[in-house]
Amino acid sequence: MQSTPSPLDQLADIHLPGNVSWWPLAPGWWTLLALLIIAIACVFLWRRHQRQQYYRVIAQQELAAIYARYQQSQDAAAYLHALSVLLRRTALTAYPQRFNASIKGTEWLNWLDAVCPGSNAKFSSAIGESLLNSAYQKNPQVDAAGLYQLSEQWIKLHRNHRQKVPAPKPAPQKAAAVSEANHV
Repeated sequence: MQSTPSPLDQLADIHLPGNVSWWPLAPGWWTLLALLIIAIACVFLWRRHQRQQYYRVIAQQELAAIYARYQQSQDAAAYLHALSVLLRRTALTAYPQRFNASIKGTEWLNWLDAVCPGSNAKFSSAIGESLLNSAYQKNPQVDAAGLYQLSEQWIKLHRNHRQKVPAPKPAPQKAAAVSEANHV
């Protein structure tokens, strides 16, 4: 007698699947990779921006030190001189190619107002005029707090060197001649 084959003997062996490949990536991994690249680019751009704007932090620290020295000594002439030098140094740092360091008088004040839309032409007013005239007086009367606030505002808000700077308004010839005569 012949034995009948069992139906289980006719089944094929279990075939295990091949190793799972990591390529091609699933859509979720592509999204995560894109977000990681965007985050790294944002960090680099933020750090670059911070480095480019660091001169503002230094200028604000120097401005605070100048004002503190003024409050201790009450030497208005030294305060005005130091403030003028600080503003020029900051302008040279912010506009290395386009700032003309030889501008003087009302042309200098107009330039300060032109690059800082938030100053509302206050450098061209009586407060800013004291930077030009009072530094050469024996006992100048100065609104030190007003100049400090105006300078602090200018340091914080002036445009950087990549933004378009309007051309300075030419000073009237008569006023320019008078201010140059004062500086001689």
